[in-house]
Amino acid sequence: MYRSALSVILLLAAASLHGAPGLPSGFIEQRDVSIPSPGEVLGFEPGARHPRNDEIVRYFETLAAATDRVRIEVTGHSHDGRPLLLAYFGSPERLTQLDDLRAGRRAASRAGEGPPVIWLGYSVHGNEASGASASLVTAWYLAASESVEARAWRDEVLVIMEPVLNPDGLDRFAHWVNMHRGRHPSADPVDREHREAWPNGRTNYYWFDLNRDWLPLVHPESRARIANYHRWRPHVLTDHHEMGHLTSYFFQPGVPERGNPLQPPKNVELTAELAAYHAAALDAAGEPYFTQERFDDYYVGKGSTYPDLTGGVGILFEQGSARGHLMRTPFGLRTFADAVANQVRTSLSTVRGSHALGDDLIAYQAAFFREQQQAARRERNSGWLLGDGGDPGRAQRLLDVLLQHDIQVRPVTETVTIGGRDHAPGSAWALPADQDHYLLLQSMFSEPTELEMDTFYDVSAWPLQRSFGLPLSRVNRLPATAAALTEVPRPTAAELPDQAVAWVIPWNQYGAAPTLAALLDDELRIQAATRPITVTTAAGPRALTRGSLVIHPAIQPLAPAELRQRLQALSAHHGIEVLAATDGLTPAGPDLGSPSLPMLRTPRVAMLTGEGLRPNHAGYIWHWFDTRLEQPLTRIDWWRLANGFEPGRRGALDGLTHLILPDGDYSLLPATLQTQLEAFVRTGGHLIAARGASRFVEGLSLDWSFAGEPPERERAEQRPYGEHEADFARELIGGSALSVVLDASHPLAFGYPDGEIAAFRRGAHRLQATANPYATPGRYAEDPLLAGYLSAENHTRLAGSPALSATRVGPGLVIRMADDYLFRGYWLGTERLFANALFFSSLIGETRLPAND
Repeated sequence: MYRSALSVILLLAAASLHGAPGLPSGFIEQRDVSIPSPGEVLGFEPGARHPRNDEIVRYFETLAAATDRVRIEVTGHSHDGRPLLLAYFGSPERLTQLDDLRAGRRAASRAGEGPPVIWLGYSVHGNEASGASASLVTAWYLAASESVEARAWRDEVLVIMEPVLNPDGLDRFAHWVNMHRGRHPSADPVDREHREAWPNGRTNYYWFDLNRDWLPLVHPESRARIANYHRWRPHVLTDHHEMGHLTSYFFQPGVPERGNPLQPPKNVELTAELAAYHAAALDAAGEPYFTQERFDDYYVGKGSTYPDLTGGVGILFEQGSARGHLMRTPFGLRTFADAVANQVRTSLSTVRGSHALGDDLIAYQAAFFREQQQAARRERNSGWLLGDGGDPGRAQRLLDVLLQHDIQVRPVTETVTIGGRDHAPGSAWALPADQDHYLLLQSMFSEPTELEMDTFYDVSAWPLQRSFGLPLSRVNRLPATAAALTEVPRPTAAELPDQAVAWVIPWNQYGAAPTLAALLDDELRIQAATRPITVTTAAGPRALTRGSLVIHPAIQPLAPAELRQRLQALSAHHGIEVLAATDGLTPAGPDLGSPSLPMLRTPRVAMLTGEGLRPNHAGYIWHWFDTRLEQPLTRIDWWRLANGFEPGRRGALDGLTHLILPDGDYSLLPATLQTQLEAFVRTGGHLIAARGASRFVEGLSLDWSFAGEPPERERAEQRPYGEHEADFARELIGGSALSVVLDASHPLAFGYPDGEIAAFRRGAHRLQATANPYATPGRYAEDPLLAGYLSAENHTRLAGSPALSATRVGPGLVIRMADDYLFRGYWLGTERLFANALFFSSLIGETRLPAND
């Protein structure tokens, strides 16, 4: 029987009065009363409502001002400008030595010197908010407690706390649940308080999952954290989350068979030893919990796995959520204060266990770094050689990621030829195996294709050389190198000559797409080469790929000198090469005024958003437009199209050239909206459908000509009921790198002269094959797997199947993309495919052959 409404109100009031959910008994009487509680500063007790990030910051600022046992630092700001905090807890004597301690941590970690450094991190998912409130309570205890245990902690360990890892998402969630909390809160899971509006507070400003960003470091929150992580090299790091309301509490170890294969055995042992302290704390409180189920420790880009491969011990905590203030669960009514209390308990159990195991943790870390050097020698691996692949922009982005991960990178000073490719000074870098983070390097570049497990909580592979589309070779002997980089080299843009017959921008450059977008904004007349072309320059002939841009000064709205100045500025801003053609006649390929170099149109683009569509995928696209392309993107909630607009107002799709449909469940979209999308295409609009959206557009009435329906599955064999979850995960494709063979002559594949790329594959969907033999510019290779897990059935289904398709429908066009070409903001190797769909889709013509009589 559920508690009565009155008992719930009394329960919430009691939580507020005590103000210390999860803290040891006796703390209220045994504390420094001069150090204020969260309730005294904020005007409400933890668990009574959801604090905003600014309120959390205010409490930590007040705490640091009230006691010399706490020090805080602002390490950066989120996309929306919210401060990112680190708080330090220790004795006054230790905190006065904080800067010296930090400066010596690298040497101390190798030498096995203390003190133990414990990093507590909370709420990387903004709507898993009990962690952020737990940081307030935990901070109060660490600063104010006068218990023998707490004083020993302050004297003998250093606690670093990251109160909110995702302040933008936390504030979205706090606003939602606080404005929907009644005086008599509803515990019904379907109540509006528990059902956030799209895109919800889990993600960051651009709707990315920050707990997948520890590796790619796309976002300022992650970049600020990783810089300080490597300065401190913590022995233990916690990652406090929430899960569904039907569950209790989880802490690691996770599923034993699903750990990262590079995770040291001693790391697993220490995780289990710390687990005993968490169990004792929750047992004492009578709280149920579980371990070794559901959650793995595999993907290095998650907060609880990254430390395992960098010398620390990462611990994942998952609290069954209240998703607001009160939730009905199988374990009874759960208040927000209940969820906060468990996060506090395991925060303190982490400090308690790390203090008790301090010598072991320190010794483990020192042995870890020694083992890195021994492993490289044992495996006879001198390191890796990284080239720029002819695109310095992409190489600079990867170098930046490597340096942030504390990876040693050395420029080569001699030319090395590997596999027929020259790696010359200025365009190649050595990554020595003999360095502290050899294990992390192995993980970054690993391309497994035979894995012992077949179920993954997240992706199964993440090879950075594939995601950036750059050549990488493991070498037995490193070439001669210069000193290790301390920052990414930024080449200065070459000074353009005063005049040119035409300015030419090679399309196979990372910065070419945003440069084109800017020039089209300037209303310049830009041509694109639809055939390979060689241009004459003062330095000699240059062979260029399809898609390369040609700008004739004489036909522009800008004066030639202004045009040159504009191109000079864009070259510097985007790091691109601009060529000055000295002759309109070309040594090879079409001349610069040829019809084979048509004028490009300025795209006017919108994207569907709203309930049912995947916020992550929509966020990848918005982020790419906003931060990479440096262009606005109109985001239209689909229900606005479905419900229509007021009379006299223009339609939402009027004036658009392109409409992007992100991944998601399109079953919610009504028939009226489908009719509008069909009309958009038939009147000349270009529809870009990615991943699951491609299945939706295949159902639109657009006169498709498919080459037969996908084969039906044979009658399934009988399987044990208990194997369903594993079978489902096995066939879903959680995330693998697959080889896609491109038709380099197709406008969607311009800029890829090699004709093959690595795409990131997720999900079980696949494109239907079209009967038009010219409409599929991308197909999966016959042996598609480059890295990760792919079941035998999926291997068979995908081999040779369409990966990218473009179908003309009268004056309109439908582009179907099987994969996510902007995956998590770091799969740079396929970004150009998305850019081509915007800028070159108008170049795709009809490809019907004459009918036979």
